This record gives sequence, C-alpha cells and structure tokens, in this order.
Amino acid sequence: MHFMGISDHEYVNFSEDYELNYHLKKVSKAQTEKNRTTLRTMGKELKTQLNKERITHAEFHAYISKNLYRLDS
Repeated sequence: MHFMGISDHEYVNFSEDYELNYHLKKVSKAQTEKNRTTLRTMGKELKTQLNKERITHAEFHAYISKNLYRLDS
C-alpha cells in the first residue's frame, strides 16, 4: 500500500536558485546571490529550530516574513 505523504515539491530545495528566487519575489526582495545566500542560512536556522531535515515552502515563507530586515530590497 502506498503511503500518501507530502510530495517533494512542497519542500524547499535549497540547491535550486529558482526556488529561492520564488521566495524572494514573494516578499518583494531582490533576487540576488547575496539574498539567496541569506535564505540558505535562514533555512539552516529554521531546520535546526524545527528539528527537521526538510522544511515546507509554507514554513519557510513564515520564517522569511519574520526576518525581512535581513534581506536587501
């Protein structure tokens, strides 16, 4: 029997620039290498906080929204 879990595309893939750009665009921040690096750092922090190996786009967006000051406009 196949277990229906969360599909891969609901998790953030931090090695894909376009996924990070999607999150930057969603909060009206510049899609720069510096901002993507900051998002990768924030992703590591959130994984540690939640004690998870993978985080969903919804979890990540909520965290970004609380940390907008860390991103360049």
